[in-house]
Amino acid sequence: MARDAEGFNTDLVRVAVTGTIYKAETGAEMPAPGAAVGAEFVPLGTFDDDGVEHEFSEDTEEVKSWQRGTVRVIVTARSLTLKMNSLESSPAVLEDFYGAIPEIDAETGSVTIDIKPSVSRPKSAYLFEWKDGDDKVWRMLIPTGQVSEVESPKFSSAEAVAWGMTIQALGGGELLAQWQITDPDFAADMPTDDAGTGA
Repeated sequence: MARDAEGFNTDLVRVAVTGTIYKAETGAEMPAPGAAVGAEFVPLGTFDDDGVEHEFSEDTEEVKSWQRGTVRVIVTARSLTLKMNSLESSPAVLEDFYGAIPEIDAETGSVTIDIKPSVSRPKSAYLFEWKDGDDKVWRMLIPTGQVSEVESPKFSSAEAVAWGMTIQALGGGELLAQWQITDPDFAADMPTDDAGTGA
C-alpha cells in the first residue's frame, strides 16, 4: 500500500506477535535473511507477556555560538539494552542470570550452580528476533553484550518463576547492534534513486 494523501501508510504498523532472544559466543554472525537461526544460538526461552523492552539513549553535547545559541548537537555516547523476564528455568537462563556455569553430577543427575560474592560476567553475542507474521521478521544482533542488571525472582504457588535480566550492548567494536529487517512493506517504503536502487 502506498502512502495516502496525508502521508500515512498503515501497512507499516507492526505488532511483535512472537519472538525470543538467543545467545551465542562472541563472533557469531547474523543469520542470512530468510534462513533459520543456527544451532550456535541458544534460546533464552519463553518470556512473560511484557515481551522484550528495547531501551536506547544518547548522551549529547551542544555546540553553542556567541551569536546564534546552539548550532549543533553532537552525540558523545549511546546506550542500548534489551530487557526481558524469562519464564524458563533453563541452564542457559540461569547461567546468564547468576554469571555461573551450571555443573551436573553424572551419577546423581543433580546440577550445582555456585553463586560467588563477585563475578565478572562473560561477554556473549545476543540475537533478538521478533515476527509480525511469517513474512515480517525483524532481527537485532548485539555482537558483544553482557547481562548488566537482574531482577529478584519470586517463588510462589500463584505464578511462574520469572528471571528478569537486562542485556547491555558493549562498546569497543564497530557496532553496538545491527538490525536485519526482512519485511516486504518496509523494503517497499525505502527511497530509491533514479536507477531504482536504494538511496
